[in-house]
Amino acid sequence: MKTVGYASVKWCKFIVGLFLLLPGCVLATAASGAVFLDAWGAAVRGNSPLLVSFTAGLTVWLACFFLLPKPYTAYVFSHELSHAVWAWICGGRVTSFKVTAQGGHIKTDVPNFAVTLAPYFFPLYSLLAVWLWWLANFWVDLAPYLWVLYAVVGLTWGFHATFTLAALGTAQNDITSQGWLFSLSFIYLMNLVPLSLFLIALTPGLTLEAWWHHAAHTAYTIMDTLTAFVRLFASRLSL
Repeated sequence: MKTVGYASVKWCKFIVGLFLLLPGCVLATAASGAVFLDAWGAAVRGNSPLLVSFTAGLTVWLACFFLLPKPYTAYVFSHELSHAVWAWICGGRVTSFKVTAQGGHIKTDVPNFAVTLAPYFFPLYSLLAVWLWWLANFWVDLAPYLWVLYAVVGLTWGFHATFTLAALGTAQNDITSQGWLFSLSFIYLMNLVPLSLFLIALTPGLTLEAWWHHAAHTAYTIMDTLTAFVRLFASRLSL
């Protein structure tokens, strides 16, 4: 019975991935593509100093990732701790936590999809940097050094993105257990949308309304194209 129930859940996730998450990925990509282009232009022109700081931090991390030995233990720690944090968010308990350079694992009583996929969409070190900055602000006025925070966030988000892509290039039980289509679409959306909102907040002239406009326009174009195709197909059948 457990096997049948597990298979049914995976089929439900496949359907959700195919008919909800995958179309969402297409719309979000179209909307976010415009945001990324505008943000890149603003960074090049120097119109947003904080965005320049974020980009600089990201660039530094990319250089480190490709030129220096990779800190696998730091990634494994963030990976397993992300599982644990989301287990706590979901009201569960973590009864085992192990990290080594070769890998790690946790044991929890709430192994749902959010807990399972958390390391692939939850930029732990970036959020930790923001939290520590917020705490420090109670004792020291860090406002003049806000650019440092955004540089650190850029560096740590780059850490998250590069190691996530590297991990997804290998077989991962976290992914296969939830189904490839559901997992990859969910991870893609949960990385793309927050990043887009972050760039909108940092870039002068960019608005959430514009993001929605691009998404709606893409949806309309796709629906219009599909409608035309169906009509053409129906007319051929009636001949």
